[in-house]
Amino acid sequence: MTLNEKVSLLVRYCAQHQSHGFMMDERNTDESFHVSLPEEERIRSSIDTIRVILLTGEAGDGKSRILRNIGPLLADHDFSPPCGDFSALPEERKKELIFRLRKVLDGNSDEKLMILANVGVFTQTAIRYDIHLMEELTDGREDVFICNFEKRNLAEDKDVFRKIVNSFLACDRFCARGDCICSGNCAYGKNIEKLLSDSGTEGLRAICNAVYLTGGHLTFRELLSLLAYAVTFGQDCGERARYIAEGHDTEPFLYYNIFEKSSDVLLRKIADMDPALKRGPCKGIVKTNRDYIRCRRMAYFEEQNEQYEMLRVDYLPEFHGVLEYMNQRPYHYDASRDKNEILQMLKRGINKMSSQGRSDTGLVVMDTPPIFDGRIRMEFLGLTDVALIWNRYDLRAGRASDGSRLWNRFCLSYMVNTKEKKELISLVIDYRLFRYLMLCSQDYFMNRNALSTEENAVNTFYRKILQQREQIYSSIAIRFEEKSEEICDFSLQVHEEEDFFSGETSRSIRIRKED
Repeated sequence: MTLNEKVSLLVRYCAQHQSHGFMMDERNTDESFHVSLPEEERIRSSIDTIRVILLTGEAGDGKSRILRNIGPLLADHDFSPPCGDFSALPEERKKELIFRLRKVLDGNSDEKLMILANVGVFTQTAIRYDIHLMEELTDGREDVFICNFEKRNLAEDKDVFRKIVNSFLACDRFCARGDCICSGNCAYGKNIEKLLSDSGTEGLRAICNAVYLTGGHLTFRELLSLLAYAVTFGQDCGERARYIAEGHDTEPFLYYNIFEKSSDVLLRKIADMDPALKRGPCKGIVKTNRDYIRCRRMAYFEEQNEQYEMLRVDYLPEFHGVLEYMNQRPYHYDASRDKNEILQMLKRGINKMSSQGRSDTGLVVMDTPPIFDGRIRMEFLGLTDVALIWNRYDLRAGRASDGSRLWNRFCLSYMVNTKEKKELISLVIDYRLFRYLMLCSQDYFMNRNALSTEENAVNTFYRKILQQREQIYSSIAIRFEEKSEEICDFSLQVHEEEDFFSGETSRSIRIRKED
């Protein structure tokens, strides 16, 4: 495929282009683009043992593409006609399919099923007609392949991401339009050459990974749209030629300007990460603001080892580093002894947030009963022998983590280990909470006199632990926000006393006026 033919095809993938309907129509296929993603490869390698395939996700995640690719394989292995859109089925058909699924799982049917669905709609339907179905589907059965594409990170695996980029942008780099006004200075060719280089591909991968790490979700369709836009900027050859003929420069259409502001939702997220919005060194002579912007953006696509540092995202390198740390065996670390510098900072942030800046000698957990409308708060002083661990997000009591993926969150957990149960009570730390705790740790915004909020659920986490340990409270302080002469702050403390002669133990409540 020649360069001009490739451009004509790529521009139709761009969300800003009027021909974007090409990609929206799932019946159309790009015959030049062939890529097999890990999910498809796992299905192919296990097709002899699989009886149920369930793919969930939003529009554009690539479910239909996988179905198209493996359609002949399913027919060869006697699968029933696939359900391409569970959400669109009438309620009776949904109910019928759930019952068929149950028979397959119980071994009462030889049928083989493939279902594509919105995860929320499927889960709600399954719970309505078979409350235990989802638990069995997600229990790691060998005959069930289940994948929620909304949790997939296309940028996680370096080799997979490179395979997508190489396959999607592959062309002969020869332009058949010899009379083109861009001949000899084609921005399309420069962009493809750079994006296919190691530093260019890694630059795009770091951007996509940052979207995922900070809580976003990049669908397969959005990734292809992004790649196409980074080459064409939404203009085909005819539009570009007219633009240049009017006396405009092509510099705004070079790959590094992917950070320019845009009305597109995904491109707006990328624009917010612009390295030019962050102070940093520049190579060469910088005389104007535009020189600095160009220098920083170009440097980003060259410095492979510093790309997370250069993106304008608070604490992104630290967050990424902790996630990689959690992805190492044994996937859990003693919170009291672990010396990871960033985790130590998180501990300080949690302590300052939960105990209003007090020392580490005690844990103050605050609660504001709704009936008092914020005019009174209770502070519980807990003991310090609560053993906590930092752990991977998918770690479960009694089940080891396989380390197969890098999650965009991790946990601070307390192990409940009794005769009746063994489980983890966990505080899930995503990017939003991580950033908040890091800011608390560094005293960027700490209002020590304000009421504690439940915004980040830290105090809720500790209260869940305290519910498991009835004797952990040593005292409670009642503090009034609106004071008058008739009221004052006071504390209550449980006091145990043993009679020296009889050995009997008595308990009492001591009330003390607070300063």
